[in-house]
Amino acid sequence: MTMWTPDALAGMRATQEAHMLDTCYLLRYAADPINDYGQPTPVWTNDFAEIACGYSSKSREVMVNTQVVLTDAVVRLPIGTVIDARDRVRVIRRHDELVTPQTFEVLGEPKRGPSGLVLNLRLVTDGSDT
Repeated sequence: MTMWTPDALAGMRATQEAHMLDTCYLLRYAADPINDYGQPTPVWTNDFAEIACGYSSKSREVMVNTQVVLTDAVVRLPIGTVIDARDRVRVIRRHDELVTPQTFEVLGEPKRGPSGLVLNLRLVTDGSDT
């Protein structure tokens, strides 16, 4: 079994982050305010902290001809990023050029690798992306 040394991990993480050529915002989930039925209304707030990310618009279905979640994209984030599965990701730059922002919801829990986090994403199309 291969054990990573602290120096090897630090080098791998630095390389991974250096190859994240896109920029996004994390939109933090909050349940606020209470609606007429006594239920919290989901709200996503932007802390305006730009973070480097690696965006890929790969659409895929896990199993053909079944009822499964479809993903519209995948994003890589630095290993220390704190994210809740209810948060959203807004991509604002691709290869350091401004693009029309797209907002995605996170599908499932973040997958942690030795050098970063990977999130499966689905495009928000219900009008709650503002």
